[in-house]
Amino acid sequence: IILVQIFIINKGLIMSYETRKKLYEQIKKERKNPLIVYVTSIRPNLSSQMAQDAIPFIIEQIDNIDDSIEEIDFMIISNGGDPITALRIHLLLKERFKKINVLIPYVAYSVATIFTLGADNIIMGQYSNLGPVDPQITSQRKDSHGVPNNLQFGSEDLRYFIEFVKNDIGVKKEKNKLKACEELISNVGGNTIGFAKRSQQLSLYLSEKFLSEHKYKKNKIKKIAKKLNSSFHHSYAVSRTEAIEMGLNVEKPTKNLEKIMWDIWKDFEDEMKCKIAFDPISEVMKNSVVASKLNNVSVISIPANLPPQLQQQAFQTAASQIKAVTQSSIQISVLLGCIESIEIGYNINTTLNVLAWRNFDMSVGINLTPTSEGWNKI
Repeated sequence: IILVQIFIINKGLIMSYETRKKLYEQIKKERKNPLIVYVTSIRPNLSSQMAQDAIPFIIEQIDNIDDSIEEIDFMIISNGGDPITALRIHLLLKERFKKINVLIPYVAYSVATIFTLGADNIIMGQYSNLGPVDPQITSQRKDSHGVPNNLQFGSEDLRYFIEFVKNDIGVKKEKNKLKACEELISNVGGNTIGFAKRSQQLSLYLSEKFLSEHKYKKNKIKKIAKKLNSSFHHSYAVSRTEAIEMGLNVEKPTKNLEKIMWDIWKDFEDEMKCKIAFDPISEVMKNSVVASKLNNVSVISIPANLPPQLQQQAFQTAASQIKAVTQSSIQISVLLGCIESIEIGYNINTTLNVLAWRNFDMSVGINLTPTSEGWNKI
């Protein structure tokens, strides 16, 4: 049992923002526009999403811009999130500025792609990607033993399941098709399927709405929106070249601007540890004191040929001699999002309270409890 309380804090936070401010100033010098930056962590196993709690701080960034300015640069790095958040940010910018440019140094997937469709110009570097915008649904269902599990699927997965039953398997009789649908509803849930359909309609509507604000022909708007909503697997990466081929308003940055954009992403990547998949056991074992507690354990040695009943008695005897102890958590602070400009910066950190222990089978047990105080001014 771990008896030590440890705080792992990201001490480079302010320094990183100060470093990025200099890069923001370089972009403003080249493009002559104010810049707002919105980034959500894309760290594997510990990513975050675009959410409406960011809206008040984006409003504050907008309020810091002089009323005479009519054009804005908005940089985004995100795997996506809430579609209404994309809508609200777009409407805020649309109300205030005559021209919106979206800068993408690296990835703007899913809902971030939807937001990008509303830009007058999309500035993508050679390593930048957009992505499909079909909604991804998470539903909690219980297995045959009553244990709750998260079921994750895309809205398009439902349609392709029916196509698989009809075309790939070749089910012809209506009663058999109905049985397959009943099985799907039983596993996924009728309400969840309805929510998936409505989410897909919202995604398609927002895509068409944002595209229609530009000089696209109606058939082109329908074609682009449909392709992004239903033509790809959700993890598909849409390159700059493919985005141009689709007919989006994509602009290539100058070499200098592309380098600055990439440097900004690399700084976020380092600060948010996006290259390292989050693993709570690895985090725990990095500390020598904690590692020694987990590695130095007593092992019950029982002869292999001992009858099962005597083995059980030996385990019970050993267990009765174990005393309960008070366990303190290990606290790990992780950076999940930033909203920044030259004038002001905000970030959101989550503290993970981690409890770790050795089970009887020598595996390490982990319990995570996240706590957050919301967005903080840097």
